[in-house]
Amino acid sequence: MSRRESFAVQLNNQRSGPAGRRGSTYAQRLSLAEQVGTATDEVTAPFTSTFAPNEMRQLALVAHNHMKPAMKQFIETYSEILKKFRITGTQTTMKMCKSMWGEDDPAIHYGLTCTSGPLGGDAQIAALMCMEDLGGIIFFVDPLSAHPHQADIDSLLRLANCGNVIVCPNPASASSMMHTLRCALLKGERARGMIPSFFETLESPAVEEYKHAQAVALANVIRGKSPAADPSPAPQAAEPPKEEKKVMDTGKKAVSFGEDDVVEMAPVEQGAKHTGPSISDTEIDRALMGQSMMFSNARLQALLNNDSDDDSDDDSDETGDVVAVPTAKVSKGLFGIKTKTATKSKTRMNMKKLGKSVRKMIIKD
Repeated sequence: MSRRESFAVQLNNQRSGPAGRRGSTYAQRLSLAEQVGTATDEVTAPFTSTFAPNEMRQLALVAHNHMKPAMKQFIETYSEILKKFRITGTQTTMKMCKSMWGEDDPAIHYGLTCTSGPLGGDAQIAALMCMEDLGGIIFFVDPLSAHPHQADIDSLLRLANCGNVIVCPNPASASSMMHTLRCALLKGERARGMIPSFFETLESPAVEEYKHAQAVALANVIRGKSPAADPSPAPQAAEPPKEEKKVMDTGKKAVSFGEDDVVEMAPVEQGAKHTGPSISDTEIDRALMGQSMMFSNARLQALLNNDSDDDSDDDSDETGDVVAVPTAKVSKGLFGIKTKTATKSKTRMNMKKLGKSVRKMIIKD
């Protein structure tokens, strides 16, 4: 087994690699600056956008105090692109935009003017994102200064990651994003996928897993178990004799929330008549969410196991199999585009009949 090279040796190997990997010479830096200038001239040339500003979500501009001069230069350089959006931002940034672009130009559509960052401006921008009216954030962060509203900054960036919103935290990433924005505005409907967060509500790929864990935790609490109960199946014991196994199978009922998540309901007495309906997991969660403020756990358990003899005629033409498709918004691919799927569930008890059972319990009490 060969010995791993030290970091210093690897660094020397990198420096002696192909020319241009490290722009260390003055000539290389000068050439790069010329190329950046040429690319900037091309992207800042006047053009006509195929989208109106009110057809897209707002674009937020935010900069810390030591980064405000860089933000001013950025706005001056890329005004031709930025003016095609509804611009929102903190108070100082919005004043810079209005001083350069004017306030009476009917072609410019300003978004909301938020307060200063330490006074809640970052929280207001985060609220716009939660209200699904923010497509991107250009936030020039000062990495060398302490900020009294660091909690608000962290919250804004965390929610941007949850919503899969475009974020540019420095001038280099923001300048590169201008090329993408210009290309999307020129191509029109064909290029919505280049900047999807300006048109649709997205989700981080982690959101779907979080929602699943929350559904399992809620079901465990309702059934009297710990919310943090391990959803993984317990080790299987030795298989009992056939007669005993038959008793165990008829003695309890399980509701499955996934391949590995099983939550057990209360045991059913052996030999007791049970003609209760078979309810899908989605309907159980929806019902319990709506009724948990009215009934205790014991009454909810009784409701779920309640016989529905009076409603047997209504469901005589329905099958007992449960085929439920989640109604929650699900993520699609890396962008997490929210879409609604139709619910196709065949059950012996729908939500209308569950409501009848609830009314019966209220009358009895």
